[in-house]
Amino acid sequence: MQGKETRRSTLDTCHRALIAGERFHGYLTNYREDGSKYRVEIDCRPLRAADGRIENFVAFERAVTRRIGRPTVSAAGRYETGLVSDDPLTSALRELAIFKHG
Repeated sequence: MQGKETRRSTLDTCHRALIAGERFHGYLTNYREDGSKYRVEIDCRPLRAADGRIENFVAFERAVTRRIGRPTVSAAGRYETGLVSDDPLTSALRELAIFKHG
């Protein structure tokens, strides 16, 4: 999924965060099977056992598209969602508050 415009430094930062058991949140350029590129926002976090051991990781990727035209008022408006998931798992994870900023 990575290609010539995928930043190696961002991949390295992601790798270091996961090895340290920390959250990674960032943006990458990825490529579809047909070779077309797209921008993706990635949020990856460790899932820990009751004793604190990392058992797994959960990651969400969201394709984003830069807005064309005038910038929006808020920084949150720099990107618009390219695809909205209606997967029931998304709602369940939102209720668990795994991805609250902080």
